[in-house]
Amino acid sequence: MTTARRRLVLGGLFGVLASLASIGLLLVSAWLISRAAQQPPVLYLMVAIVGVRALGIGRAALRYVERLLTHDGALRVGTDLRVAVYSRLERLSPSTLAAGRRGERIARIVSDVEALQDRIVRVTVPRAITAASAAVVVGLVLAVFPLGGVVLAVTVAIAWIGVVLAVRIGGSRTSVATATLRGRLAAEVSETVRSSRDLVAYGAGGTATAQLARTGAALAAAERRTAFLDGLGVLVVRLCLGAATCVIALAGVTAVADGSLGPVLLAVVVLAPVALAEPLEALSAIEQQGQRSAASRERIDELVTAEDDVVDPSVPAPDPTGFDLRLRGVSLGWGDDPPLVSDLDLDLPEGAVVAVAGPSGSGKSTLAAVLLRLGTPRAGAITLGGTPIDRLTGEQVRRVVATLRQDEHVFDTTIRENLRVADPAADDPTLLAALDGAGLGAFVAGLPDGLDTEVGENGNRLSGGERQRLGLARLLLGKHRVLILDEPTEHLDAATAEALLRDLVDLAPYRSILLVSHDERALAAASTVVRLDEPTRIVDRV
Repeated sequence: MTTARRRLVLGGLFGVLASLASIGLLLVSAWLISRAAQQPPVLYLMVAIVGVRALGIGRAALRYVERLLTHDGALRVGTDLRVAVYSRLERLSPSTLAAGRRGERIARIVSDVEALQDRIVRVTVPRAITAASAAVVVGLVLAVFPLGGVVLAVTVAIAWIGVVLAVRIGGSRTSVATATLRGRLAAEVSETVRSSRDLVAYGAGGTATAQLARTGAALAAAERRTAFLDGLGVLVVRLCLGAATCVIALAGVTAVADGSLGPVLLAVVVLAPVALAEPLEALSAIEQQGQRSAASRERIDELVTAEDDVVDPSVPAPDPTGFDLRLRGVSLGWGDDPPLVSDLDLDLPEGAVVAVAGPSGSGKSTLAAVLLRLGTPRAGAITLGGTPIDRLTGEQVRRVVATLRQDEHVFDTTIRENLRVADPAADDPTLLAALDGAGLGAFVAGLPDGLDTEVGENGNRLSGGERQRLGLARLLLGKHRVLILDEPTEHLDAATAEALLRDLVDLAPYRSILLVSHDERALAAASTVVRLDEPTRIVDRV
């Protein structure tokens, strides 16, 4: 048994004890008050008095231990689940991950995983506690007053079934709608924040906020329906337990009159349904959380069970000794869409600088993804160091081939930690050497905090050129031999772009450079330019 499972089982056990302590506190108090009314010697009451005190203190202590153990176990399970989801996402191709909106994917990875984690502490454990508590109380009443025990057992069954039916009939669609609307709202908020400047510039801010308000209102309406169902479930439980209390009280009075039930125990059996009110009233919330978790599970499964576009070989070839790239007769495309590129021939010898140009949508970024083994060609052959790329795993390929995108992510931390993404064990001299190779060494050396300089959210304390160079330094630190640079001069002024291109060309003797761009300045820096134009493709030798 794993540590997480062991803690959950122990937490559930303590939860049952805490619930029984709460129930016992009410029933023992009822017995104590009834027995005290008969004015017996005080010593007859001492055990009950001590029991009330012990149950009152124990209830809080047991509940604390239960929460501590179950939440610890749930967090451990959630951590394992997140690692499994991230490991699976790592293998999905860009086309699969691009199928949804960015904010919605984040909602699935974060909120839906949390909902699955909540299933443990808000569904599985509470449901077991409720069932155990009801069984113990029903068994106790059966032992003392069989007729009352039968009435209570039937009442518990009716209440439980009624709550489940009410929630599942009225709430199944609401739970799915709530999960979907939360994902949609997260996507819209993410898109609005990321494009806020453009929205303001074009006067579209009001339209965006109105759409957010509509989605928020729809989500609020769905959550109100959820709250209504929660209240309806509580109403069903209270009506059932109220009716059971009345029936048991009437039957109990008759039993006391004929001597089959002691008068002191009458209060105990009459209050037994009331003692079950707390665990049973939680049934509605338990069932609704169960539905939300089920919806989240479907959304997670939909994401992580998507078919791989890239399948690693079961027996991969040895790591390539060289790093020249060769493409022959390659066709590229995603899914069932028409091919973006057909019959492509391209050579990237070791230490060469080659550029790929073409209009937007011509397949430049798709080519970069395929060379990184994030996609597979529809036809043709690709070799890396003489080894067919489909005989290598994605990890083998990406140890040699790496990419620098135009929107390379910079983390909100120091320059040192941003670089250590590529090599966590790198020391300062190694980091500085990578910065020098990327043309950023003098800049960092002139900063008051040097490598400890905070770069801000998305690197907003750096210029566009500095962010690109920081990303390039990460690639150099990773010792990749083939660098694919996707629009490296995008959003850079002329002087910054030309300086960056000069530094990139200087890397060529030791690394191969593939420039994916439509910028003529980048094309001029390459020895070979491959143009992906429709209907023809022209190869220029510069």
